[in-house]
Amino acid sequence: MKQVSLNADLRTECGKSAVKKLRREGLIPAILYGHKKESIPLSLSSLLLNRIMTDEAIESTLIDLTIKAGENEEKKTVVLKDIQVGPVKRNCLHVDFYEVDMSEKIVVPISIHLIGKAKGVEAGGILQQIKREVEVKCLPSKIPGRFEIDVSNLEIGDSIHLGEISLDEGVEILEDLSLVVAAVSTPTVMKEAEEEMGIEENRGEQGDKEEKENK
Repeated sequence: MKQVSLNADLRTECGKSAVKKLRREGLIPAILYGHKKESIPLSLSSLLLNRIMTDEAIESTLIDLTIKAGENEEKKTVVLKDIQVGPVKRNCLHVDFYEVDMSEKIVVPISIHLIGKAKGVEAGGILQQIKREVEVKCLPSKIPGRFEIDVSNLEIGDSIHLGEISLDEGVEILEDLSLVVAAVSTPTVMKEAEEEMGIEENRGEQGDKEEKENK
């Protein structure tokens, strides 16, 4: 389980004009909510947010969020639930945080990373990663950083399924365990080349046959 720290300010003004003003000042509007908890409007520095957003596993990372309201501070343990980005510049427009209870299980997406070089690739096959993340349910303290799957022993035609991922006690995958995570397949280009060669050979044989018949 990984944790990072982040500061935010209580947002006292809401509405479109207030949000536009925040963004002009280099701040990001945000909202904090949780199970049976009232929503809290926040604002935070875009620079601070960008620092933690460089972590590809940020959605499965616990965030120690310090909320400032004047001289008062309140600390919350949260996860990043959603982030809205602009369609053109891809800049962050809004962030949703979810407050977690360390005694209650939550659902989070965990990234899947393949490690090693498959034997099938060395034999000319192509490694395909079908799933790049999977949803799991567990206590916040049990959130995996990411799943690493060794594909070294995969031959052409072999595959690895979700059910083969090694899980710590208390971590449950919420998706169909028969789903394929990665597979090594024969290159389509090779198949097409072989098919084309087969067609040319048949044409050649047919041409030879017709030539012999004409003689």
